Amino acid sequence: MRPRLSLTAVSAAESLAVLALLAALTASALVAQVPSDGNVAALVASLADPDGSVRERSAAALGNAGAAAVEPLASALADPDPFVAGAAADALARVGAASVPALVRALGDGREKVREGAAIALGKLGETSRDAVPALVRALADPKENVRWTASNALGAVGPGASAALPTLREALADRDEDVRRGAALALARIDPEGWLRAPSWESTVATIERLVPLLMRELHVPGVSIALVKDRRVGWTKAWGVTDAKAGTPVTPETLFEAASMTKPLLAWAVLKLVEEGKIDLDRPLADVVAPPPVPAQEEFRRITPRMVLSHTSGLPNWRKGGEERDGPLPVLFEPGSRFGYSGEGIYQLQRVVEKVTGTPLEEHARRTLFVPLGMGRTSFAWTPALDTGLATGHGADGIPLERARYRHANAAYSLVTTAPDYARFLAAILDPESAAPYGPARVLIAEMLRHQVRADARDPIERPGRARGGAVHWGLGWGLNETPGGQIVHHSGANSTGFRCYSQLSPSRGTGIVILTNGLGGGELWTRLVSTIGDL
Repeated sequence: MRPRLSLTAVSAAESLAVLALLAALTASALVAQVPSDGNVAALVASLADPDGSVRERSAAALGNAGAAAVEPLASALADPDPFVAGAAADALARVGAASVPALVRALGDGREKVREGAAIALGKLGETSRDAVPALVRALADPKENVRWTASNALGAVGPGASAALPTLREALADRDEDVRRGAALALARIDPEGWLRAPSWESTVATIERLVPLLMRELHVPGVSIALVKDRRVGWTKAWGVTDAKAGTPVTPETLFEAASMTKPLLAWAVLKLVEEGKIDLDRPLADVVAPPPVPAQEEFRRITPRMVLSHTSGLPNWRKGGEERDGPLPVLFEPGSRFGYSGEGIYQLQRVVEKVTGTPLEEHARRTLFVPLGMGRTSFAWTPALDTGLATGHGADGIPLERARYRHANAAYSLVTTAPDYARFLAAILDPESAAPYGPARVLIAEMLRHQVRADARDPIERPGRARGGAVHWGLGWGLNETPGGQIVHHSGANSTGFRCYSQLSPSRGTGIVILTNGLGGGELWTRLVSTIGDL
């Protein structure tokens, strides 16, 4: 049995001896050759060599030395040279099960890089690390995200033997670090593949929402949140938390109004498709045939922009022109209309002009008559009026301090909607059940066109969701983002106004479910992201 050896300073002569030894051990031999006791002693001593290359190659060679090398290699996880620390982690994994006790101890070390290196080594050990599962579960609460990330991956590498980690990994789906959330998702898929793809129960989803929302509100300084869920194509659950204004302290209720920001856009899509059904708008007829194009700059490309391009964000128009749309300044076309995805609020605003032209009424008046009243969205409005002020939440900055309230006197179908979570959920329910909105809503065939892939949105990352709700590429339909997932299509749109509002909505046509999340804080974007990354689909 080889004696345990500790790191010591080495003389110049000893360094030369080690270099000669390492030269004799070729790169391939480092993996296959077992050093003698004398060579092990020399290699361990060389872990203190001032030359990082010597330390790195010595650590690699010690991976063949068995249990005698474990403690020196565990100490080398603290090496300031990341290549040396990485070689030590790899060598510990090659030593095998004998490394596990030392690696478990290292997970409790006060130095972040030692804990991270231990988790990396345990991940490389795979199923052999099953005795380290309790320590890895504790590491999921480490204050450093790199440790949490590597621990989640190590648990996934253990596979089904890490089933005790499932509850904690599910909680990690809401971690503040995106990579940790992804690591937890991958681990859950490897540990419990069948459970990963199983649809969550309605009760468990509601329980998760009720547990997470208050925690995320406190962490992210979001004063108020309102959520509505759609079940069986009807509004099935609503709840509100917090206050409408951090100074006033008025409680949020399900009837509190929030700015819906870009979640305004799908409502214009609905209105346009109804006008298509009535023969008043043609999806492929240029806007310029109905309303005059902007005179500055004079670009022939504008005359090729159609409603379909606008609703699928392929118009070529910018998101917003320099100086904003209010002053009606120059509006350039940035790329050939219809050629690719480019998110544009300006395009939506131009299409609003078409709607107002063909109906002969302002958007707010048209929507109230054909959309808000018929669908029971009595609290919803495209434009501000003094009567809305008493029920409207105040937006807040990332620090939770109230911001100046915006009052959108003129409707803008790209961002000006104010609504409640239940009202917007009624809109989702109408999309899921078009007949319920007859005769005011678009026919089912046009709803199908709304939810059909029009363009691949390569500029957009998929929304984070777990299990059967995890999507790949993002496409855009008419007014909505689209994800294809193992559980079916998920339709979604988010919203973000600089006035301190962040929101999100999604619906599942195959399951007849949906969710609306409205917040009055800039931290609300992170809140809904982490909530959805945990609950996925309903």
